Amino acid sequence: MKNIFRNCIYQGKNRYRDKSFLFWTLIYPLIMAIFFYTAFNGLIDIELESIDIGIKSENPIGFILEEIELLNVHKISEDEINEKLENEEIQGFIDNDLNLLVSKSGINQTIIKEIIDQIKQMGELNVPIEKFDFTIDYVLDRNQKADAIIIIFYSLIAMVSTYGIFPGIETVSLIQANLTNVGKRINVTPLKKNDFLLAGVIVSLILNLLSNGILLIFIKYILKIDLFTEIRYSAIFIIIGNLFGVALGMLIGASNKQSGNVKTILGIMITLVLSFFSGMMSPDIKILVDKKIPLIGKINPISIITDNLYKINLLENTQNVNQGIIILSIYCITLIFISYGFLRRKTYDSI
Repeated sequence: MKNIFRNCIYQGKNRYRDKSFLFWTLIYPLIMAIFFYTAFNGLIDIELESIDIGIKSENPIGFILEEIELLNVHKISEDEINEKLENEEIQGFIDNDLNLLVSKSGINQTIIKEIIDQIKQMGELNVPIEKFDFTIDYVLDRNQKADAIIIIFYSLIAMVSTYGIFPGIETVSLIQANLTNVGKRINVTPLKKNDFLLAGVIVSLILNLLSNGILLIFIKYILKIDLFTEIRYSAIFIIIGNLFGVALGMLIGASNKQSGNVKTILGIMITLVLSFFSGMMSPDIKILVDKKIPLIGKINPISIITDNLYKINLLENTQNVNQGIIILSIYCITLIFISYGFLRRKTYDSI
């Protein structure tokens, strides 16, 4: 334990002296946050307006929908459905089997789906329709950040949470004798590589979480954007995102013999590509990917973090969050074991 603590102090000082680490984990996220705020200021805070939905006159939940103030219910015929959806006269059509038909994805369509899901859940609990409490707001109508642009900020936080990739690369490089002088010294001394590696993971997590905290404080108190309403689950996803970043960095550092700069560039490229598909550059990209290639959104770790942050904070829905946590945890464990396998196989003819 003493050795691990000593290694943590050493590696913490080493990270602090690394200017590239300070830039990518601390300064760059703040620059991106300022850029997004400047580009989209005035487009983020909007008030939820009434949502137009279509149903048939004999729809069994029609009277329930009419009791929800947020919804404008239009009774239409079968022939009018596609036309009204395409002309955006209605944002969604609910058939008699409670299936939702939409022409595009968006916040209004998500809200309609949430309403339907709640009604279905009441049905599964065998609660009679007439027992619904219409005084309850099934969708909270309030002035909040309900625009798809907010996805960009959640994606930014998701990307920054994976920036443990940079100290992860550095940690692995420090114990490779063919890459650094420190690595040569470690390999000719009785110092345990496992202790040094564990200390590197701990330091990487702590420093990256601190940089995440600075970014979140900056967004909340300087930019005046309140992103989080559910702290517990948000913290879980940010912490696992940090661990994923460190594990990915370890894999990049251990799997090839390229220089540290090349590995850093590779890490930047990977995080930017994953962030691009998660909607950081444009919410339309994410919508297009989810529509055309939904598998990418389901396996993209940054997209998983983004989607869950958006879902639990903006939509206040914590259902199925365990699925995202499990997938990210599997990623972390798998990457760490593969990285350790690469490191165990490394031998040197001479140092």
